[in-house]
Amino acid sequence: MKYLILPFLLLFVFNKSNAQENSKISLGPEAGVNLIHAEKTDLGSDYKLGMHFGVQVKYRINYHFAVSSGIYATEKKKKYTFVDTTTTPDLVGGLLGGFLGNGGSGEADVYNTTKGLVTEMYLELPILLHYKIHNLDFFAGPYAGILLSANRKEVTTSESTALDPTSLIPDSLGLGGLGGLLSGLTGPPDLGTVKSNSKDGLASTDFGVIGGIGYHVDNLQFNLMYTFGFLDYRTGIENEDLNNHQVIRFSVAYLFNFKKKETISNPRLE
Repeated sequence: MKYLILPFLLLFVFNKSNAQENSKISLGPEAGVNLIHAEKTDLGSDYKLGMHFGVQVKYRINYHFAVSSGIYATEKKKKYTFVDTTTTPDLVGGLLGGFLGNGGSGEADVYNTTKGLVTEMYLELPILLHYKIHNLDFFAGPYAGILLSANRKEVTTSESTALDPTSLIPDSLGLGGLGGLLSGLTGPPDLGTVKSNSKDGLASTDFGVIGGIGYHVDNLQFNLMYTFGFLDYRTGIENEDLNNHQVIRFSVAYLFNFKKKETISNPRLE
């Protein structure tokens, strides 16, 4: 909570020390693209694209300092993988093991591997402190997000350690057709795709920090920023490394200026 109060304290101090300045309020649309860190593997990181749009409001304290906030809809994505293992009878392996006398157990392990992608839509509210130098704008501050919706896509494949009958046919026999027939009987690994809108297992809130740099051309702004979440995007996680949201964002905003009305007092006629 103290991180949310700090920008308002700074706003109060600078406003008092610069009361003679003509403060301005700016308001306008902002939209952009998220480059989302979706997964980290031994081979590197995987990134996905997402959208970001909303309304920005900025309070100009003086030439150098400003405070901004707004309300945004922003996409964040995560990839995940999990494996379920079950045991099933292996008739071919069991018969062959009994015939050869090698003590075949007649059982096989089946590995069901599910690879999923969840797309989360957040309602995000930042509070940013700005420092302007000429046309450059440096900003940083906290943000809070509320999960609005989630879309999942999961693809499951099955692999078994059961003995493949086609492997018993020597290539020298030239019975490729028979091998193909047997392969058709046993079938390829099961494939299945499931889509859902469930938010089960997902954290309902996100909280983190934003830092970035902007470039101003009159009322037009080009912003490049990085967001780092402090919370895991999942719930009920134990003994696992933090898996948080990390986003590189590029956005464009156009702000309309609203000058603060000045009160002019007329001298009283005597």
